[in-house]
Amino acid sequence: MKLSSFFHGSHGSDTTLSEIKRVNNWAQSEAFLGAYAYATQSGAAAFDLELGAEFWGITPSKWIFGIDYGRTQPAALRFIAEQNSAAVRIHDGEWLLHQPGFIPRRDFHAKAAFLNNDSTDRYGVVAGSGNFSASGLRKNVEAGVALQASSPLERERTMLRSYHFAQELWDAATPLEDLIEEYEEKWDALFSLDANAPDDDEVELADFDGIFWIEAGYVTRNRGDFRPGNQIDLPRGMSKYFGFDVPPNLPRNSVIGEISFRPPTGDSVSRNLRLGNNLMEKITLPIPETHGFDLYDGKVIVFWRSGDGFEMRALEADDFEKAFADRLAGVRSMASGRRYGHIV
Repeated sequence: MKLSSFFHGSHGSDTTLSEIKRVNNWAQSEAFLGAYAYATQSGAAAFDLELGAEFWGITPSKWIFGIDYGRTQPAALRFIAEQNSAAVRIHDGEWLLHQPGFIPRRDFHAKAAFLNNDSTDRYGVVAGSGNFSASGLRKNVEAGVALQASSPLERERTMLRSYHFAQELWDAATPLEDLIEEYEEKWDALFSLDANAPDDDEVELADFDGIFWIEAGYVTRNRGDFRPGNQIDLPRGMSKYFGFDVPPNLPRNSVIGEISFRPPTGDSVSRNLRLGNNLMEKITLPIPETHGFDLYDGKVIVFWRSGDGFEMRALEADDFEKAFADRLAGVRSMASGRRYGHIV
């Protein structure tokens, strides 16, 4: 039996996600069972980037997530459920679906992954404080342990009881397909941010000199299948937030202007804001791994002017809500459902 601990939050340290990958590679898992308090789009994207198609294609996986307080994003549940050999259930889902604010009768706070290979008698579990978000899996200051058992007896002594309990939770949980549409509808209503969607994607706003934001959603992997993407579409007219006055007849695929970004780490980065062929405004953001962002998928990207450039941060959706929910103004929705606005 092998036991190791990890504590992540510094560059180069082991993380919850790297430990899951390591133990999975060691066990060559034939079955995976993950139990997590909540899931975000960024967590699903981070897991997919790290383990990718090889995991989804050959490893049957079962996932139990909580929807307590609506912290889990429906898009994350749908993404995982759509993968090969993956099944998703929701802890106490049938009951929670009908509670105001998805308030639980008992918090579901699990954060553990069980990785089993009965053919070779290799069994593992990775458990800790990190939730199924990109920040929780590999960026935040989190701690945990990884256990590896190389025989049925070692497994019985170290992790079998916990595994059986996780299996009981799985058996009692609500299949995702039984509630996803209703959950998605109620979640959208609960976290609408009072969005007032216009008929088009135009921003009708005078030059702005404050804090503004946009939901990144799914970010196309323009840098390759195994690296997070850094190009996003902005609604036409969002350039006004950056101080540009764009003529209405600007040709497609034209440069609107240059923006200097000041990310949390690394040097400032200057990028061109363009009008794309689809008449959306397009921006290439700083490379996430080298500038303190990890990834952009599922995050809310916040900008504010600093000198002749713009500071920027990428926040998990629930962190954004906690920080700014009572200060939002001018909230709008794009045709894709992604929201944006400014903060007063």
